[in-house]
Amino acid sequence: MDTAQLAIIGSGPAGYTAAIYASRARLEPVLFTGVESGGQLMYTTDVENYPGFPEGIMGPKFMMDLRAQADKFGTNIQDQHVTAVDFSQRPFKLWTGLPEGVSPEIFKKDSREEIQAVIEQVKQLEPSYQANAVIIATGATAVTLKVPGEEQLMGKGVSTCAVCDAAFFREKTVFVVGGGDSAMEDALALTKFASSVTIIHRRDEFSASKIMAERVLNNDKIKVLWNTTLQEVHGADSVEQITVSENGETKQYEAQGLFYAIGHRPVTDLFTGQLLMDDHNYLINARSLSKQGIEEARQRLTDKNLVNYPTMTSVEGVFAAGDVVDIRFRQAVTAAGMGCEAALDAERWLVEQS
Repeated sequence: MDTAQLAIIGSGPAGYTAAIYASRARLEPVLFTGVESGGQLMYTTDVENYPGFPEGIMGPKFMMDLRAQADKFGTNIQDQHVTAVDFSQRPFKLWTGLPEGVSPEIFKKDSREEIQAVIEQVKQLEPSYQANAVIIATGATAVTLKVPGEEQLMGKGVSTCAVCDAAFFREKTVFVVGGGDSAMEDALALTKFASSVTIIHRRDEFSASKIMAERVLNNDKIKVLWNTTLQEVHGADSVEQITVSENGETKQYEAQGLFYAIGHRPVTDLFTGQLLMDDHNYLINARSLSKQGIEEARQRLTDKNLVNYPTMTSVEGVFAAGDVVDIRFRQAVTAAGMGCEAALDAERWLVEQS
């Protein structure tokens, strides 16, 4: 079993930023990239809203540059997926193996029950690593519909972040899938750029708050397809057309952009029963934008009324950063900032333990 002073689980902006700071602090971290090395930005074409890139940068290149920077300072980068953890005592144990015949793709499934069953099997194997501290940066994944054409055109007109990509759809015809507040916000944001915005909603009324729904319904630039579900996305190199079932009738619409706004799922299955989570399965620390996060912050107030270790989870020595905690913003820059915080917290905590 290999031993690390600090293990980082995840390879998005939060994970790599934490690795850069931890490596420069001589913590010699080991970083596990996971099944999808680089995170959600690997599916993004141009990143234009990250500070320092006036001409923008391709998402995959940005992530490879972050990886190279972490590697430069000495991060031990392992292209492996952490398949189980044990945070019940220190040093913490991490597994990267799987039972024979089981693929890492199991961790992309929506069924927590199936994943938990595999994790229990994994824990019968010998642990691969042990670490004195852990930073969790496993991120969140956008909920999609898995319709034909979606995966092939992701990042080529299909998007899960209107805030990130709206500017690329200037004077284009776009559709938004969803009916909650996120869908309303995305549709309104897109009206600043797109020539036409149409919301696809499977019911006959929105689940969004009344004020958000009214803003959308009173906007002349937004149309709504009620009782409608997306069936397929068409296009060669970019989105060209979509097929929907509208009131039971199959129809096709010309489209140049398709935005999913039906929620995000944090990648926290590994930590079920070990770390405190909110009702949406996001990890909770004193940075969480929720009632539980506020309570955590209160409990960690020092005699100087400062919050101690704001990125630490409910287990001492385990920290969390990025979209796995952030239920509200979910931006690369906010994830990177929290990754920096987690590394600094972990460094100070490890010093105090020595």
